[in-house]
Amino acid sequence: MLPMEQETMALLVGGFGIVMGISFVFVILLWIKGRKEVYRSAFGWVIAHFVVFSAAVACCLKAIGTRPTHPSMASEGNSLWLGIGGVLWAASMLILLGAIAAFTARDTHHGE
Repeated sequence: MLPMEQETMALLVGGFGIVMGISFVFVILLWIKGRKEVYRSAFGWVIAHFVVFSAAVACCLKAIGTRPTHPSMASEGNSLWLGIGGVLWAASMLILLGAIAAFTARDTHHGE
């Protein structure tokens, strides 16, 4: 476990949860407000980004916030969780780029 103040993990988890919750609700409300079928897949991509990004953050928080069961393997365990978190973060960014491309493609076809 990374040395830090006792409340830090709770603040990290709570803060991330609040920001991600607000973001999720904001996107859902925009989706409902617009009700444009052409944006359906684009909003789906954004929601998928939120889910995969949240999994990445969970992996990273697990790496910095858990005590290893075998202290001699602590660095390997932390490296694994950070690596998985990094791969999930990269995947979430590719999904976000897919969302941006989906919104852009809809705008171009709509203008014709």
